[in-house]
Amino acid sequence: MATGQELIEAYTDWQVRCNGNQRLGKMLRGWDRTVHLVASDTGEGFTLSVAGSVLGDLQVGLAGQPDLVVTATSEDFADLFWGDLNPSEKYLSGDIVLAGSSEDVMRLDAMSMVAFLDQ
Repeated sequence: MATGQELIEAYTDWQVRCNGNQRLGKMLRGWDRTVHLVASDTGEGFTLSVAGSVLGDLQVGLAGQPDLVVTATSEDFADLFWGDLNPSEKYLSGDIVLAGSSEDVMRLDAMSMVAFLDQ
């Protein structure tokens, strides 16, 4: 189980890598969204925003109306952000659950794969 602080540290590392990725920046163009992350094992919630092709800081708590809700274990979130797991495999196995419009789910999945493959 990952702590909230570990998730924030892992996300911050991922955020820097993503925001520095030109291909990912093009994919995020015009996709301004609020995303809630819910850790199924700890019950903790986090909020992140995507605005102007940039991933914002991870906020503790569920703020605002989400466009997408991602549910996974805290360990899976940390491993995803550190680049230690393939997000598509976890999504297909049902370990990561995405709730939102099909367009948003596909965009987030593609974004995660680009970030994962480009490390």
